[in-house]
Amino acid sequence: MPSGFVSIIGTLIVGVGIRHTSNRWAWLVACCIPGILGGALMSFAPKYNRAALLTGVYLVNAVIPNLIITFQWTMANVAGHTKRAAAAAMIAGSFSIGNIIGPQTFRAQDAPEYHTAKVTVLATQASAAFVTVVLFVYYMWANKRKERRQRGLEREGMRLDAKEEVWGNLTDKENVWFKYVY
Repeated sequence: MPSGFVSIIGTLIVGVGIRHTSNRWAWLVACCIPGILGGALMSFAPKYNRAALLTGVYLVNAVIPNLIITFQWTMANVAGHTKRAAAAAMIAGSFSIGNIIGPQTFRAQDAPEYHTAKVTVLATQASAAFVTVVLFVYYMWANKRKERRQRGLEREGMRLDAKEEVWGNLTDKENVWFKYVY
């Protein structure tokens, strides 16, 4: 029950937090930090320190909101009907593949410690935090690049009402008026 409680409370806090701050990238990283700490406690705490091991198990459950944020962030940053559908399918497929591979890291020959699996939990959470920061930096860079292109188009006399007509169903890369959100 405490693991489920951590998941529910984490999801509620993240939901309210994103609604008020809109910093999806920061909330993703914030959810990864307890997962990293939990993975480290499970991987490296002495086996006789049951409190540290149990705390690690509970902390890992703080990553549950990441799937929700990832779906939402992806849909906010992908334009074009086909590209958006493909992105949603890739996220769902990746999540499913991860759910198939994850349990396979708990191998019988590693019992009862399962050190390899615990380090895998730590590594995946650290990787997720790193990729999130890289995406944040990329989106900032891409928005600045698009702003320069927008200024050029506005100098050439592109009307604001013509934007929808010209850029209607283009992808986020093609649509110069599309803004990435963080």
